[in-house]
Amino acid sequence: MDVAPATLLARLLAKGRLRHLQLLAGIAELGSIQQAAGHIGMSQPAATHALADIEELLGVRLFERHARGMRPTHSGQLMAECAQGMLTTLRASTDSVAALRRGATGYLRVGAIPAASGGLLAERLPAYMTARPELQVEIVEGSREQLLPQAANGSLDMLLCRQPDAVPTGLQFVPLQQDEAVIVAAPGHPLLKVGDAPTPAEVARQLWIEPRPELAIHAVFKAFFEHAGVVPRLCRLASAAPPMPLLIAVMQAQQALAMAPLTLANWYIQRGHFQRLSIASPGSFQPIGAVVRDRGPGRDFLEWLSR
Repeated sequence: MDVAPATLLARLLAKGRLRHLQLLAGIAELGSIQQAAGHIGMSQPAATHALADIEELLGVRLFERHARGMRPTHSGQLMAECAQGMLTTLRASTDSVAALRRGATGYLRVGAIPAASGGLLAERLPAYMTARPELQVEIVEGSREQLLPQAANGSLDMLLCRQPDAVPTGLQFVPLQQDEAVIVAAPGHPLLKVGDAPTPAEVARQLWIEPRPELAIHAVFKAFFEHAGVVPRLCRLASAAPPMPLLIAVMQAQQALAMAPLTLANWYIQRGHFQRLSIASPGSFQPIGAVVRDRGPGRDFLEWLSR
């Protein structure tokens, strides 16, 4: 029998608990009810009973068992994403309350893709914090796809990223920085010493740090070598997200090149950690901008960034 959405909502509001949200998010993330239960301090029988209660409230099966654990059904995935969003919002709220209790007069939570956190934020946030010493600031770094739901549900006051294909209702995207790909080397690289600008073929034959596949720069990196007709010689550094000081050290020791967004590289170029090769940009990107609401701490920070 079909049940109206309002009825399902009333059931959850009447009988749902925060522990249920933790359990749903945990099972979806860990793929195991036993691990999810241990993570939140529940016994497995209690967790099994709680999951059965939720499925009975909703009238649908949320997880399926398989050889290596449990996987969410389509309904389970929707509910797990909703649960995770609510928990994230709750954590942000408690962080804000804790900061206010410690004497902060406000709280700003900014999400940022790496090109924004290492560029625009590094350039502008310190002065903003100096001008507002009582403001508590939290930075959450991740991909646009990871952070956009948090901006949509209000967990983030601002998201600094490239323009989304669709901006969630109630938010707007404001462009702040144009961006392009640049090729950089550590000081002392042989290509920085030649009198004439190196050719694309000479650059392509160097040792390279490969950007992470999930980053926008990776597509530009791949196209550059396809156009040059060269298979890149890659530095043997395996890391999901190597810290920038490590990259700089490896580039210097192995005389390797890297390709990066100008918005990210410029901070390091200005401070002498990198030098840009005299070669045309391999490609451009959508601008870095802010996803914000009409008012609130994110809008206040946007006005500062727009000066």
